[in-house]
Amino acid sequence: MSARLVTRMPAQDGTRPAAVAGPGTDTGSGAALTSAPAAAPEMAAGVTEVHGTAEDLQGVLFAGGTGPRPAAEGFEDADAVAAAVEGAATSMEVSGGVVGTGADGAGGVRVDTTVVAALADALSGVAVDLGFALAGMAPLAVELELWSLSGQPQAAHATALAGLVAMDLLGVVEEVAATGGRLLLAQLRYATLEDALTGAFSRAALETPLGAVGSSVVREVSRTAEDVDVALARAGIDSPEEFGRKVEFTAFGIIVRGGGPRGTDALIRGIGLDDIADAALRVPLGGTGDGTGDDDAPASGTGAGRAPSSGGVTLGQYLRSRAVEMLSAYGHPEGTVNDAADGTAGGAAGTGEKDVLAAAGGILAPVVAALMLDAPGVTRWYTAWRTGRRLRPAEVAERAVTHNLRPWLTSQALRPATREVFTGLTPANAAAHRMTGMDRRPLPAGVENPGTIPTTVAGTAAALKDAKNIVSGAGPDGKPVENSTVMVQKAVDEQGRRTFSVVLTGTEEWVDSPGVHDLKGIAEGMTARADAPLTELPQAQRMAVQALQDAGIQEGDAVVLSGHSLGGIDAAGLAANTQFRGRYDVEAVTTYGAPVGDFAIPESTSVMAVEHVDDVVPALDGVANPDSGHRSTVRLSTPYASALTGDSGFTGVGAHDMNLYAVGSQGISQSHHPAVAAHEQRLADVVPHGAGTRTETYVYEGWEEH
Repeated sequence: MSARLVTRMPAQDGTRPAAVAGPGTDTGSGAALTSAPAAAPEMAAGVTEVHGTAEDLQGVLFAGGTGPRPAAEGFEDADAVAAAVEGAATSMEVSGGVVGTGADGAGGVRVDTTVVAALADALSGVAVDLGFALAGMAPLAVELELWSLSGQPQAAHATALAGLVAMDLLGVVEEVAATGGRLLLAQLRYATLEDALTGAFSRAALETPLGAVGSSVVREVSRTAEDVDVALARAGIDSPEEFGRKVEFTAFGIIVRGGGPRGTDALIRGIGLDDIADAALRVPLGGTGDGTGDDDAPASGTGAGRAPSSGGVTLGQYLRSRAVEMLSAYGHPEGTVNDAADGTAGGAAGTGEKDVLAAAGGILAPVVAALMLDAPGVTRWYTAWRTGRRLRPAEVAERAVTHNLRPWLTSQALRPATREVFTGLTPANAAAHRMTGMDRRPLPAGVENPGTIPTTVAGTAAALKDAKNIVSGAGPDGKPVENSTVMVQKAVDEQGRRTFSVVLTGTEEWVDSPGVHDLKGIAEGMTARADAPLTELPQAQRMAVQALQDAGIQEGDAVVLSGHSLGGIDAAGLAANTQFRGRYDVEAVTTYGAPVGDFAIPESTSVMAVEHVDDVVPALDGVANPDSGHRSTVRLSTPYASALTGDSGFTGVGAHDMNLYAVGSQGISQSHHPAVAAHEQRLADVVPHGAGTRTETYVYEGWEEH
């Protein structure tokens, strides 16, 4: 969507002139967001209205309330939270950063448990045979004992020797039996690993090209093997009997009783949807990714302001581009709306629902044809006799798409806004916008956020979770109100040095809702170009720019950005935008559960991406996160309540919760890993903190009408 920003921009000296940018404002590269003072233009479709500047809400949002913070649901037990933090610190994996790139775990040792079982059976047979031999010695020993009664020394010596042989043989039998038991325990341990690795998938499925492709699957296999081994060791399992008592198998993973930190139960999930999606979406489709190839894939690499992926455009990048194009185009039912200056926003120029359905039918036609060639028996499903002839696959596919996709596309279509309103929140209007006090914003037990700009990964996660609850309560219809806000904080020390923090929360609605944290926000954030002018950024990012201006930012000031999920996309998008970087010094970006692998962020910015091992969302960009000196990825394995249920165990939905990232990030900061320490040192160097530091908080709320 094209939206020209109508705003009141603070002057470079921090004052607030009444300058207004009209629709004709020049927003070329390096230009200021607004022009000289001008009369407010008449509002028109696609124009953004800024209603008042934001004011400092620090006292409203972070003043002490009537009591302590409530504990977040599911995270009330401080001991359980502490155990999860310890587990995150000991099991986290780091790639990139100052320690170099991490290996994906190629190679390994293959264990055939059938051979182990055969050895155990063989040793059991040996023990039985030795037992028979020992039993056969009993009559001889009795006879020698009787002969010894005659007083003959030789008989007495023979009797003593027979006793020693019998005792030695008995010891051998015991050792052989113990060795067989140990082999049986080893077989059980390796069988546990195999069950954990395959999870709900069969061996045949994992051996297909799809199941084997991608480093993510190999990495997950290695991680799961290590998790199982650690859990069995923690549980003190040293016999088959202990194994049978403490290890429980489920359809989605393994429970090891007492196998977690501090005596908790370990929940170990094998390969899930997140790993399969990660592997599948990274399949290269060829081409250069810069629009210069002769393939049919969209430009998702450097030509779109993205970091180029190895092997060209991936399946994930292609599907993302096609999905956004279809949903955007379907928002123009007549196919006559084209509000982008270059004719590209919202899909192809003039594209409407008929064109989208026809194109989708064309895309599916080769698939249908391939099915028919592969399975001739399927032909009858694609036969229609009403026309007196057998329909061609393309015709059948088009009819099927028209019938099946229309309801879904109608509900999910991304429609252009006829009016946008960004409202600056102030202490006077905070209550009307349902600002929630600190004593009503829950955090997990032991997690704190006093309201200052954090200088650790743990503190940044806590601030993000807290920002998610800034707006709460129910509306007039009784439904929860949508948090459609963006928060900016400014820290100033006693010497006047200052830094600005942009806090961007995740998705609120999975449709094109009136707010900014919605499906349209995802589509615009994932397809925004790095060279886009600031007035053409996604809504949440434009709100952040407005809040920064209201907070008094000046050209060259330092900025740190953080975001969860969609907020991580927006944070990376701002950090990669050339105009934003040209004005401000982007020092650090910290994201949680966000697909940010193909955002090209310069080396001058420290970037850390935190991802839960079961979270499917970070995989949706279809590329691996770059690992370099300034970019690192931390993968967590913090247990979550629904990890082993059919509702979210396979999909990993529960792993995307920001409460879980807030808990796991405590462990990240406690780990003192070199890459973590380097990222946190950058934050500490640039963000004023400690005694004498003053913090201000600015919040905008954004809405759109269709």
